[in-house]
Amino acid sequence: MKIVIEDLEVWYSSIPALRDISLEVSEGEMTFVIGPNGAGKSTLLKTIAYIVKPKAGAIYIDGKSISRFSPRDLGKIVAYVDPQISKTIPSTVLEFLLTARYPHQATLGFSIQRHDLEIVEKISRQMNIAHLLNRRLDELSSGELQRVLIARALAQKPGVLLLDEPSAFLDLRYRLEILDYVKTSTEMNKITCIVAIHDLYLASLYADKIIMMNNGEIVAAGRPEEVLKKELLEKVYRVKIHLLNINGKNIVIPLEPIERIGLWV
Repeated sequence: MKIVIEDLEVWYSSIPALRDISLEVSEGEMTFVIGPNGAGKSTLLKTIAYIVKPKAGAIYIDGKSISRFSPRDLGKIVAYVDPQISKTIPSTVLEFLLTARYPHQATLGFSIQRHDLEIVEKISRQMNIAHLLNRRLDELSSGELQRVLIARALAQKPGVLLLDEPSAFLDLRYRLEILDYVKTSTEMNKITCIVAIHDLYLASLYADKIIMMNNGEIVAAGRPEEVLKKELLEKVYRVKIHLLNINGKNIVIPLEPIERIGLWV
């Protein structure tokens, strides 16, 4: 599914969060959105998911405005992963994963089908969370919950996958394993995948395309080698950067702040 965004603006009260956002995102690729805190990364994903309503502009999925989708139809094709979900939801992991299948059921009710269980069980094995299926959400560690959230999104079988800080709370092994799995799923199933992330190392390792944002605007967009440039990164992040070329990829290594914040006397 192709996403086209035209002249998008989002405001929180009288404060602009996104301004003049126009871009295209293709299926089968991982597009990473990077930028410092307050750049607008999460707001962009929430607006594509139609959780946040834009003040101006339009978002199209395969040529159809998201405002014309019913919530149910949008739920069939768009999966958004928010890392801030509460653990207090009274549910086991299995029950929670099965809720991803709700939009695909008949409108008069929800009944668990063998096909739904097979999808959830397969993804649970692949995401290495099968041993958690009978645990309650409030019994999970933050890292385990993050893996469950991503597994739920994939169980939805979306055409559009929106991941907000998917590496949050994960140790190094699971960061790499999960992004490996998401990248493979994106390519094999022709998913349109957009990832908002702070980790520049992971973005440089996995991105097919990168959108760099600052102050609610896009400052650069393109292939990683076009966006991940030392001068641009240092200007936006105010951090000294070293670029290490490995197998043709510019791997970003942050070194130190360009300006100290007055904590040392």
